[in-house]
Amino acid sequence: MKGEGYVRVIVILLCVVVASYLVFSVVRVPDTGFTTYKAVLYEVGDGISTSGFVVRDEQVLRSEQDIVVLTRSEGERVGKDMSVASTFLDAEAQARQNRIDQLEEELGQMEYAYSFSASDAESATLDSDIIRAMNQISSYVSRRDFTFADGTAEQLKSYVLRRYITSSDAKTLWGRITAVRNQLNDLYTEAKSQSGSVTVDRAGYFSSVVDGYEGVLTHEFINDAKVSEIENVQPQSVDSHALGKLVTSPKWYYVTVVDSESLAGRSTGRKVSVSFAYDFYENVPMRIERIGADEDGKCVLILSSDELIQDAVSSRSQSADLIFDDKSGLRVPKTAIYVNDEGESGVYVLEGAEASWKTVEIIYDNGESYIVKLDKSSTKNLWPEDEIILTKEPIFNGKVMVK
Repeated sequence: MKGEGYVRVIVILLCVVVASYLVFSVVRVPDTGFTTYKAVLYEVGDGISTSGFVVRDEQVLRSEQDIVVLTRSEGERVGKDMSVASTFLDAEAQARQNRIDQLEEELGQMEYAYSFSASDAESATLDSDIIRAMNQISSYVSRRDFTFADGTAEQLKSYVLRRYITSSDAKTLWGRITAVRNQLNDLYTEAKSQSGSVTVDRAGYFSSVVDGYEGVLTHEFINDAKVSEIENVQPQSVDSHALGKLVTSPKWYYVTVVDSESLAGRSTGRKVSVSFAYDFYENVPMRIERIGADEDGKCVLILSSDELIQDAVSSRSQSADLIFDDKSGLRVPKTAIYVNDEGESGVYVLEGAEASWKTVEIIYDNGESYIVKLDKSSTKNLWPEDEIILTKEPIFNGKVMVK
């Protein structure tokens, strides 16, 4: 009985000690909890999303022949009086032209090889050219750029033929060259009256796409158009003999209808970064060409550009994001911002176990956070990955932070 009494006393004493420790801890150490937020690079754009039309100076190209083969790629620059398409009276004439093209290519390769006598030094150069062409073909195919791959493959044929011809082959090769030349002369005579070409009377950029808007969406029209006219514009019927068009000016336009309120404070000549949904692989720098009058809360907006015309030759109806102001910096929670006695805004950053003050310049209010300027002129400024202190407790420069 006496032993049991001692045990009860010991248990009670232990409970008192533990309870006293807990109470002491609560009273002795106040809540100094805090969290940290890493400063991160952030970009924000002030803009709108819309849909509209790409407008260019365009000339529709026609041919009366039934069989037309285009000879220019989309967006290719074409000079005055140059051909954009070959025309044929019938299928036989087209097949004859295909044969002419093959023989002309073969003749060029043979003449190239015949004029060459390979020395050791020149052979080494050709070996390098062959390897480079093979690498280029591999790169083009991986990007699915088959047009350039095909052109480089033809060049590779010439390199290989030129590299491995010997003097004993020269006589045989010359006989083949003579035979091909004679064959081509006969084909030229036969094809003269049954084939032709479509040429352009001015320089420009070629497109095979004709959509009926060429004679409707002109610069003259959009420059005076009202909101309802842009919203209800319709294409004309496409000419059955149209084979493509020529964009005759490098300057092009994007016309859209937007809420007038979204253009408050904007003016003509101001730069806009435009991200199109299709056809363009990068943002397009444009300028505000015209802001129309307010019509029931809407207005016509015209943007212009003289860049990336090759990507714009076939575009028409386009959705786009218009970015008027593009700001970048470090994102900082609003609760982390303090103002010191000098009226400067700043944050406290955890360096080791202490709070360190860093002055910041707020450049944009992003709702729940601020975007502050990234100033790399000094390590004392706020940098990416700095651990910004978030706490409800009083804080000062040099304070030891204990979680």
